[in-house]
Amino acid sequence: MKKNLLYNILLIVIPFTGSGCGEKTGQTDFDFRYITAVEVNRPKALDVKIDNFMRTVTIQFPMGTNISETEINIIPAADVKMIEPSITTSTYNLTANASFKIQKGNETLTYRLLANFASVSFEPPSDEWEKRSDFGTLPDYLSVYKYTRSISGKQVQAYIAVADITEGKARFRVLGEKTGSQTPKQFYENNSRPGIVLNGGYFWSGTSLGLMVRDGKIISGAQQIVYRDYNGKSTEYYPTLGAFGTNPDNTFGAYWVYESENTLYTYPHPSPNKTGEAPQPVPSPGFPEGGKVWKPQHAIGAGPLLITKGTYKNLWEPEMFDALSGVGPTVNHPRSAIGYHPSGHLVLFVCEGRNKTPNAPGLTLKEVSDILLRAGCTEAINLDGGGSSCMLVNGAETIKPSDGNQRTVTNAVAIY
Repeated sequence: MKKNLLYNILLIVIPFTGSGCGEKTGQTDFDFRYITAVEVNRPKALDVKIDNFMRTVTIQFPMGTNISETEINIIPAADVKMIEPSITTSTYNLTANASFKIQKGNETLTYRLLANFASVSFEPPSDEWEKRSDFGTLPDYLSVYKYTRSISGKQVQAYIAVADITEGKARFRVLGEKTGSQTPKQFYENNSRPGIVLNGGYFWSGTSLGLMVRDGKIISGAQQIVYRDYNGKSTEYYPTLGAFGTNPDNTFGAYWVYESENTLYTYPHPSPNKTGEAPQPVPSPGFPEGGKVWKPQHAIGAGPLLITKGTYKNLWEPEMFDALSGVGPTVNHPRSAIGYHPSGHLVLFVCEGRNKTPNAPGLTLKEVSDILLRAGCTEAINLDGGGSSCMLVNGAETIKPSDGNQRTVTNAVAIY
């Protein structure tokens, strides 16, 4: 059994009540419960401790959790009111010096928000996944599971590879170049035989269509253009598509992205395009609203984005994955996807389809999302599917490719 290791991001805590700064105007009652409860809405927290004497709230998260946008509900005592922020539920960046202010009578007090992390093991739900050992020897940071249930009367031939990417363990890589095609088996043989190879993003005629970043270098950009009919004419649309990659704190995130002025931006919401309506402006630093510069060390683009910050999205319509895209978000297809679990694990998913195994037509994107959410993923995107879907473990196929043989693809993701 693993020890539960705590890593405090703040080692010295000094009580602060505003004394000497003009905030404290009365005698503080150190025994009074100014704050009665604190609820963490997102991301998932393991524990919350309130110290009304020290004026601190300490929140414990699973190792690897992104806490830069933590939504917290603070419940003060009946005669205490929030001052800064003025509302009880707000979003805080716990990677910085986070705090809130309250007022009781004539005195104003500041509470500091502290965070620590606990290493936790990851196991997918045992009533859905069975650990497999029939793919040869794997390092202790890498496990493979097979799905054991049916969905809506369908047989499901699905696998996940789970990789512990905490420091010193598994490594995530994006394989391939802007142009050129290989089968997943060729990617495996030509790239030092990684433990896991999964097909990656979309392509056309041997050219990658979406984002590829390797070692901080953009191999294929994110300036996607699609054509749809508008007022009887073929018209350009500029969707912000889903991408998955590293954050500065070594966690992984799923984002809507676009490259503008040679800089990659993420957005909290996709550009609101819709087939048949006037196209939205070309994405820029200011549109859609809330754009932030993103400099991932490794990233893959595809879409639609399925899960972000633990919330189901699958907004395939503004990402322009409609009937003309071939993705078929609401129908059964072979699927590939990649997700992140806040314990510091990557989850690579693949499912068979088109009845290569009898009564196994594949899954909808909603069904894939539900599976990943139940497994605990807080970030995930859909990858290229259909005949491209293929995952190798130690070079061996997990599912039957729907083309009958492995399709050549322009890029893939790998775990070493």
